[in-house]
Amino acid sequence: MSEIEHVSPEVVNRVPAEFRPLLNLQHLTSWTVDRQREHNADLSAYEAARAAFQTALRSQTVEGDSKWSARWRARKVDKHMKALVKAARDSAQAAESLRLAYADHVREIASLPIQRAEKAARKAARRQGAGEFAAKSLHKTRTAMAPSSGEKATDSESAGQPGAAAPSRIRGVNDLFEKGA
Repeated sequence: MSEIEHVSPEVVNRVPAEFRPLLNLQHLTSWTVDRQREHNADLSAYEAARAAFQTALRSQTVEGDSKWSARWRARKVDKHMKALVKAARDSAQAAESLRLAYADHVREIASLPIQRAEKAARKAARRQGAGEFAAKSLHKTRTAMAPSSGEKATDSESAGQPGAAAPSRIRGVNDLFEKGA
């Protein structure tokens, strides 16, 4: 039962034993085909009964009836037979819909690990790209902020060196615009 490998054993054990095989797609397919066969047989029986009822009830005329009176009386019974026919048809279609929905569910569950791995790879690539962009940006900023060859070293570079003079000016953001960086 590969379909239920992602379900915890506690949940599987809560499913009644006679329905556990339905968690397998092949078993569910054969079970729904059997249900469809039963519902279609019921549908045929209901349609035959409805035709017989219609014929019998529409032919019951009472003296003094108008042209359509027997049909209107028969309709009161016929609508219930019609509902039975519709319910059998809908049940057969619902069994097929159940099988298709479960097949889609099994396919989705099987593809989730692959989709999640691809998503994680795309995310890692995006983060790597962002990291490279940030590194490039920091490199440009550091290059732009570094003193030019004609300027004196900053306090941090000359700290602790005897006779080092204070820098001629303090570098800031405005210096970036002056250099055209």
